Amino acid sequence: MFSLRFLRAKPAVFERIRCVVAQDKFFFATFSSNDAPMSNLDIIKKLREMSGAPMMDVKKSLDKNNYDIELAFQHLRKQGLAAISKKAGRTAAEGLVGLGRSTGGVAVVEVNCETDFVARMDSFMDLTGRVAQAAADRGSLGGRSEGAGGGEEMSAEKLLEGSLPSGDRVSEAVDAVAVATREKVMLRRGFWLEGGGGSIGTYIHKSPALGVGSIAAAVVLQCPDQALDQMSAEAQAQINALAVDVAMHVVASKPAFLSRSSVTSRELDKELDVLRAQAEASKKPPEIVDKIIKGRLNKFYEEVCLVDQKFIKDESGKSVQKVITELGSQLKVSLELVDFIRVEVGEGIEKEVKDFAAEVRATAGN
Repeated sequence: MFSLRFLRAKPAVFERIRCVVAQDKFFFATFSSNDAPMSNLDIIKKLREMSGAPMMDVKKSLDKNNYDIELAFQHLRKQGLAAISKKAGRTAAEGLVGLGRSTGGVAVVEVNCETDFVARMDSFMDLTGRVAQAAADRGSLGGRSEGAGGGEEMSAEKLLEGSLPSGDRVSEAVDAVAVATREKVMLRRGFWLEGGGGSIGTYIHKSPALGVGSIAAAVVLQCPDQALDQMSAEAQAQINALAVDVAMHVVASKPAFLSRSSVTSRELDKELDVLRAQAEASKKPPEIVDKIIKGRLNKFYEEVCLVDQKFIKDESGKSVQKVITELGSQLKVSLELVDFIRVEVGEGIEKEVKDFAAEVRATAGN
């Protein structure tokens, strides 16, 4: 960081420029070229603009540092970073998901904060988008998926150790936004979906800015017998369009598995136990009970398996698999849906229900 005293002592070319590091960006502040000292009010105003800190914190920091604006600025930054640890126990269930692309595939990350207000701030949206692109640039980290669909789970710890496209460390950028917003901000999770030479379709729901939103989905359509880039431009366009439509379907229909074969034995056993108990309660003969279970199990698959679900953009009730197969037949290629991911902000986080009236009474000492 350049010294304010150093710049004031330099020739005219430096007279009105000062560079300070705030968060992870450079901000340029203009100073008077004459040697007359700034008034306390001017210093307060300047430090407020530089730091974005509340007015009371600005004044306290200046008082503590004898109105040395440089020392006060550093003090504010240290205070903000220290405050992050105090926020660790607070619930951060709001936020955004971000989607980044690279030549090998796509990455989806979830960055959380405490309030929807902060989630809509430009700095938070920018952070989420940049972290997603950093994850996409890194690609596979060798993990496995525990979320909806397949893909690969990316370690949040490893992502935080990485760098943004700008060269800044991811963890420092996250901390900087936490300091600026005075909320708990955290990179919760990330997922990687390998393209494998196929068509990757993506869709982001409730997107306030490019590449970020409240729910993100990505799917991969592949042609095992022919590379996508060897097809005609028209065929590629049709496959790409269907991939986007299927990604939109994933967001809307929330499948838990790709196909029947990907349903875990644990989930299948749980469902069979419920179905058998329901069927046996009917007091029907065993052979009828078995048929009831089979029929209801098929219904279960249609609800949780992506390829078995009714495609939301087909009014005739065709399944996702049927629509994919028909396009493959039309193009005379074997077309397969091989993987998908779906990430929604706040999944699995128990949100705090706050009694604001009680908070006000507590603040007032009543």
